[in-house]
Amino acid sequence: MSSNSDNLPIPMVSDAQREEANSIIKRYALLGTATGLIPVFGLDVAANTALQTKMIKDLADVYEYDIDEQLLRTAITSGITSLGSRILTGIAAGLATSFPLFKTLASSAAQAAVAGFITMEIGRIYQAHMEEGQNPAEIDVMVIINHIVEQVQEGKWDPMKVANPASHIQYLFKKE
Repeated sequence: MSSNSDNLPIPMVSDAQREEANSIIKRYALLGTATGLIPVFGLDVAANTALQTKMIKDLADVYEYDIDEQLLRTAITSGITSLGSRILTGIAAGLATSFPLFKTLASSAAQAAVAGFITMEIGRIYQAHMEEGQNPAEIDVMVIINHIVEQVQEGKWDPMKVANPASHIQYLFKKE
């Protein structure tokens, strides 16, 4: 792969690379869903942050980017989005019901779905940037937030169905 003036690869993405990247994103999105089931606040965020950082590193390897010097920044960005989604999900679940058992179940299911969704969307953001030859270091929290808001506004993901496991699994496995 040749480089451009910013020493970034010129995008010449093969179907095999794209398929491998899509497979990586789906695998990590499912694992991200599992991190949302960790009942200890903070541990779930740390697990999801580590998972997303590893996913981004794996995607960079597929697209032949060297992001080793950017891993700390990548981890911080993932950590902030993981923490933010965890807090928002907790608030939403707290408002959802006044029955403790239902509240706990709804909160766990919602947190798992949001963690998987956020992981998948972060993967898609990094994949798109790398396929276009853009520097993945330019991705910050606002890029991720704007993308997620756009997904919700366009109806590609419905936060009202967040605790519905069938809806979440269907979203994770849909064909683009």
